Amino acid sequence: SSSAATRLRTCTAMTDAAFDFALRVAESIAFALHSAVAITEPCHGAVECSFNSPGSLPTWFWPVAGVMLAVVSAANWLGSPGVVLGAQAYIVAFHSGGVFWHLRLKHHPVTGVSPGVFVVMAAAVAALRVGVAVALLGTVVCAAVGVGLGLVLVRPPKVTEKDAPLLP
Repeated sequence: SSSAATRLRTCTAMTDAAFDFALRVAESIAFALHSAVAITEPCHGAVECSFNSPGSLPTWFWPVAGVMLAVVSAANWLGSPGVVLGAQAYIVAFHSGGVFWHLRLKHHPVTGVSPGVFVVMAAAVAALRVGVAVALLGTVVCAAVGVGLGLVLVRPPKVTEKDAPLLP
């Protein structure tokens, strides 16, 4: 009986480690690629052009965010559990801010799903490491930080006559 319980605990730990690894691989690949786009955003304007959002963020935002995404991509593979959890906290804050950015700029609500996926992935990594309750609490706190920064940094779109409603 105790041998079966030991095998079950070992199997569960191995499964948790495999999921943790797979989630961090997906995060790190995405962030390494996105960091290059973000760092060079002032040179090409691809992000702001793609989302029709020129001037919605300070000019320094994308290069700084790109450097941070590159740091997080690497931090995911440092041996320290605290560093990995810190990376997950940044992922939640940054991508919650991304969801807020899309909503504040009145993009279609589905556009917030993309950054939202990374919030869920980071919460899952944290839950595998510290438990569900602590991970959910941390996710809520970090999401609030991301939305708070969004309130400060994101400039809402200007309403033009073209955008104004037809009826008052």
